[in-house]
Amino acid sequence: MKIAFLINGTAKGLDKLKANINTTFKEYEPKLFISEMASHIIELAKTAVSRGYDTIIICGGDGTLNEGINGIIESFKTGLGTSHDSYDWEKIANIKVGIFPYGSGNDFSKTVLITKELSYLKNLITQQRTKMIDVGWVSFFKSEQEPSNRFFMNITDVGMGGETVLKLQQSKIPALGPDINYFWAITTTLATYEKVQIRASGDDFLWEGKAINFVVANGKYFGNGLGIAPDASVTDGKFEIVIIGDVSLLDYFKNLGKVKKSEKLLHPEVHYFQLDKVTIESMETRKISIDMDGEFIGYAPMTLINLQQKINFIC
Repeated sequence: MKIAFLINGTAKGLDKLKANINTTFKEYEPKLFISEMASHIIELAKTAVSRGYDTIIICGGDGTLNEGINGIIESFKTGLGTSHDSYDWEKIANIKVGIFPYGSGNDFSKTVLITKELSYLKNLITQQRTKMIDVGWVSFFKSEQEPSNRFFMNITDVGMGGETVLKLQQSKIPALGPDINYFWAITTTLATYEKVQIRASGDDFLWEGKAINFVVANGKYFGNGLGIAPDASVTDGKFEIVIIGDVSLLDYFKNLGKVKKSEKLLHPEVHYFQLDKVTIESMETRKISIDMDGEFIGYAPMTLINLQQKINFIC
């Protein structure tokens, strides 16, 4: 086994984390790759794969995990195409991927029950505990004229979610910590966000209406611990679709406790569906922004496809 750790270079207590990894995994002689800029984890993942590392642990939050997964998958691109079929999924499945939650938002780790203890992660690796899990593929627009595509592990959503992550990126105060920053960003966005008219379509599925958020979930949690998708499964080949329609600020606060417990909401403006593919577009001239795994990536229209059990995940 050759084990590599991809570490978000902006993580607090970076030197302590590196020392703990080297001590805990000493017998494996781990290689540590530290990111130096945005999106650097993608390139570090490619480097790790090219050097023969077959076990890759991504240290950080959901955004760091997203970059690592995209780098690993991109390492096995088989052609010039842009579809999800342009990759060697058999070779990708030979790479064991893990997460050590060490970011401001660690939502995917809650779904796969990974703790913040390196010893727990080491036991999983030693016992060869892995599971083939789903990954999402999205085609979207970086700008009005620039199509793009990307993979995601946790949740992609349009509407308020995209505006919230933009606000976090622009106005986050690190000293306040993730809980207060997320709460402030969500509530201030909800208070001012103008709901957008959305059309969503899939096989035998069509939904049109005003929504504050349209959530396509592989994992159960987003927004730093909000259990928005209680029935989401990472192995069933389906997304849980959660549509939050014309919901007021008062309704949001009334139901916040249930969302934190990952309970389904009984509300006429909240809808749940299970789909393996969905296309989302704005019915207005106003662009709707996309939040993918806690990061702003671009704008709809977008198409999302669930690729069942493609990633060999340590959990």
